[in-house]
Amino acid sequence: MRARRAKKKKNGRVTALAVGLLGLMCALTLFVIFYGTMVYQLSGEEGGAQRARLTSSLGPLVQGEAAGAQFPGALLALDEGALIEESAQDVYAGGETCRVVTRRYALGDGSYVSAVSAVPAAYLETLSEERFEPQLITGFTLAGMDAVYEMRAGESLLAARDGDFVYLLRASVGEQEIYAHGLNARLEER
Repeated sequence: MRARRAKKKKNGRVTALAVGLLGLMCALTLFVIFYGTMVYQLSGEEGGAQRARLTSSLGPLVQGEAAGAQFPGALLALDEGALIEESAQDVYAGGETCRVVTRRYALGDGSYVSAVSAVPAAYLETLSEERFEPQLITGFTLAGMDAVYEMRAGESLLAARDGDFVYLLRASVGEQEIYAHGLNARLEER
């Protein structure tokens, strides 16, 4: 009988210890989730404040001023081809006004490539509106940044993001050609 009581006491202590450890782990998990949520919310507020500063600093487009001078960051450029056109416009996308600078290049083979720089990143929503579909192919780069390869009928696109800045390379070429153009692209600081 004593052996049974001793065994029950021992089992009771082990059970109590296990329940205590489980409770401690649950409390720690809840703390980590709460802390992570707070950090995420604060970073989102800071990002929102930075985005508000970026978009408010854009000001209206000025006719006659160089398109690149009206963009608050680095511009996407190609090392190949001849720059034949550069334009700036404001586009409403994702609930925000986005500043977009498009540079069009003529290549030696008679084809054209467009290098697009946009801010804020809400501009990416225009891609689905234009019916571009992301492809499950990886390994693409654009001006040294990881890029997503997207396609629609007869047109290829590389999309990369650096914070709230978006960079796109568009051309009526295939996968291998757009890959090569992405390697030859660079960000041009002003």
